[in-house]
Formats: sequence, structure tokens, C-alpha cells
Amino acid sequence: MPSTLKSFAVALSLSILVCTAAQALPTDGKSVSATQINLQGGSNSSVQWQVPNASTYMVWLQVPKGSTARNARYRLYLKGNVTGNPVCSSTDVIHPCFEVVVNQSANQGKWVLLAQTKNNKTIGQWAFGKGGYVSVNASNINSAEQLGIAAVSFEDRILSIGKSYGGGIIFYVDRTGKHGLVAAPRDQSTGLQWYNGFYSNAHADGTEVGKGQINTTSIIKYQGAGFYAATLCDRLVIGKYSDWFLPSKDELALMYKNIGAGASGPLKNKGNFAARIYWSSSEYDNDTVWHQSFADGKQGTYDKYGGFYVRSVRVF
Repeated sequence: MPSTLKSFAVALSLSILVCTAAQALPTDGKSVSATQINLQGGSNSSVQWQVPNASTYMVWLQVPKGSTARNARYRLYLKGNVTGNPVCSSTDVIHPCFEVVVNQSANQGKWVLLAQTKNNKTIGQWAFGKGGYVSVNASNINSAEQLGIAAVSFEDRILSIGKSYGGGIIFYVDRTGKHGLVAAPRDQSTGLQWYNGFYSNAHADGTEVGKGQINTTSIIKYQGAGFYAATLCDRLVIGKYSDWFLPSKDELALMYKNIGAGASGPLKNKGNFAARIYWSSSEYDNDTVWHQSFADGKQGTYDKYGGFYVRSVRVF
């Protein structure tokens, strides 16, 4: 999130607003609650969730079936709070706090984004500092209602190499900082042929970053239905993501360099690659295709009938 928007989110004084955004599918992010929590309305019961790290997050709440609370008040303390301070104020410079009201009765079984809207502008990304947390208290809920939380997920919006995002692991971010490529978190095959049993020009000669999807579509067009590297990637579904493809030669090289054995420090083999050869989607000629060794980083070509490892990627 741009720094100006971060400042806007911290400094803007907002009245309490109802959050209505919801979705039925799980979100990307780090879940910080392992078991379902149920609070009795009218009690002074409360619960809080610490942010995984200081970062900018979208905060998602999973509402379970049977949660009947209509006015659950969630507080987002971006920089933490002092013990015993009951005040939640967005203008507090030291401990800024934002309150979001969720009608859980109307969103049972859904993921709800904790967000505020004013003047047709929505704040759904929160710049948390060290010690930041989200909390909820059942004291303001009707005593006949139940306040349930199945899970809370913090979706990190600062996109960088090695982070889990979009169904996989980020290995490339473009200049905008908003888009890039993720690799599936595990191999789709440990030995599969590139072709569909016959040699042909699949018109998949793009090698650059951004050509993987085009190559994969062309390979399937000319090779047809069957079980081979391109169709394996094309049919992959991870969570809500189904737009995977076989990476191009240069995309595969970036995977090795940024989250494979070619990376350094904590990113070294962050992608959990085998020290084996992986297929790219880039043809060299009618008979051979570019591949990448994840043992030594070398690239070369091999016959399309070969059985190499396969790892899918997708654009975010």
C-alpha cells in the first residue's frame, strides 16, 4: 500500500460503520486461530489475535454457522494498546484504533473482510505495527445471541519474493509492486513427458517472462487433449485458483534464482524444489524443449518424450 494511503488509514477519524463485504471461499493469508471460538452475548468475554508481523494486512473473519450476533464490534489496534485503556479512537496518534461492526447473523458460513467505508472510499488494508492486534468483546451483544469466530486470517499486502500469496509462493514481482508470478507450493509431477505422444511445432517458442501462459495455451491447442506437462498445469486447482500454466524458460530461471537453490539466505529453496530437471513450456524446435536443472542452475534442451519434473505457476 502506498505510504500516503497508510497515513490516511491511521489518521482519518471514522464513525463506526457496518462491514458488508463477504465471500464464501477461504482467503490467502496466515490464519492465527486454530479452533472455533464462541462467546456468549452480554458477557464480558473477549478474544484478541496478534498480527503475525508488522506489515500491511487485509483482515478476514470466518463466521461459522450458528453465529447470531448482529452487531459484533471488532477493534483493530494498529500499534497495540496499553493495559486497561478501553478507548478506541482513530485519532489517537500513539494507539490508533478502528472499529468495524459485523452482522454475523447475515454472514454465517462466509469470510468477511474487516473494512470501513466513508464517502464511497473503502479502507480494507491496515498498516499494523509491532504489537498490533484485532479484538472483539461480547459485552455489547444481546444476551440471546452467540458470537462465533471460526478463523481469523491476516492477508499480507506487501508483496515480496518468498511470501505465500495467490495459492503459491511469490518468485517475481514487477515494477508496480502489485503484480508478478507465484509458483505452486509443491511439484505437480516427478516425471512426465512434455509432448502428447507425437512431435509437432506447438508454436510455443516464447522464452521471456510473461510467455508461459501463451506457450501453454498453444501447446494444448496443437498437442490436443491428453496427460502431459502442459495439460497437468492447465488442469491444476489450488484453493480458488485454477489459472495455472507451465512456466517459460526465463520464468523457470527466475524460480531457481529467487526461491530455488540459486537463492540465498532464508529464500534458498523456499520453493521446496527437488535437485532435478524441470520442464519449461518453451520449445527449442519441433523435437526438443528448454529445461532447467534445479541442482546446478544450468539450462539445456531435451527430447519432448523425456520425463522431467513439473511445477506450475500463475500470474497475480
